[in-house]
Amino acid sequence: MKSMLPLMLCMTLLTGCTDIRTRLLPDILAVDPEKPVKFAAHTSQESAVIPAQAESLLQMPEALKNASGAEISTGHLSMLAVSGNPVSVLEACFHAQILAPTCTVLSVPSDACGRLAAGSLPEPKQIQSAVETGLLPCRTADAVLADVWGGSGITAVCTVLHDGLTLTLYAPDQCCAVLSEDACRGLALLGQRCKSFAFAAEDITYRLQSVQVHIKVTKADTLQIALSGMIRSEPPLTDAAASRLTEMLSAAVYETAIRCGADLLFLREYAIRSGVSEARSCSQAQWRDLLRHAEYSIALHQQKISKYEECAD
Repeated sequence: MKSMLPLMLCMTLLTGCTDIRTRLLPDILAVDPEKPVKFAAHTSQESAVIPAQAESLLQMPEALKNASGAEISTGHLSMLAVSGNPVSVLEACFHAQILAPTCTVLSVPSDACGRLAAGSLPEPKQIQSAVETGLLPCRTADAVLADVWGGSGITAVCTVLHDGLTLTLYAPDQCCAVLSEDACRGLALLGQRCKSFAFAAEDITYRLQSVQVHIKVTKADTLQIALSGMIRSEPPLTDAAASRLTEMLSAAVYETAIRCGADLLFLREYAIRSGVSEARSCSQAQWRDLLRHAEYSIALHQQKISKYEECAD
């Protein structure tokens, strides 16, 4: 027993936990940001929802502690659900270090806390499934904040709409647009985080096996955004299938960059690499204006199977 004491002491110092029974680890946090701020935390330890409220978002840990009678640790959150525009809530949580960077961010029209208590919010695994199958791009806290603090200051957040999932574009002070299904799928394809991607064209279902899309941003009189890609699918792409994929990518570029000036594709970084001086020196507002006046092109090609791969098959 004596030999176990140093090990137990080390574990206590490393984890900061002295009594796991007095510490709750919420996996989902809901926030209604109108004052007084309402919170609801779901904890899988007790399969329960803890409601609380406070005058400030930063009082959330203390409010939940008082409501539950236990210490609250939010480092294991898998999803943050916010009523309305989540940007200010997300920034406050991040600066207060009460949110993991890889936490999924979800926006709901209203009553996020009530939806969590009623069990009507989509589960994190449902959103993860949409990402893995190419229905949505991955939108975690770090990606959302990177858009807000860099690029053009506009981000995309996973949103509940009519009991389904889509993406909404948000600036810190306003909602800019709700994206179409094609735009969401195009962004998922460009993000290349999906494990599978299937789509239909002329009553045939195609499954992508390999996707390599390159983006180049140059400037003449206006910005020129060029997407070029090599695609391998089963069955091989027909002209109709290539046209369908092009429609998705076109919707992704048009509905974000051209219509709203949103830079979700690191266009500013690509422009800097190409020597576009304005991209390095302009403000976010100026970059949004440049994107709104940009022209874009998309060229997709069927990737050929190498002789080595043919032999392997």
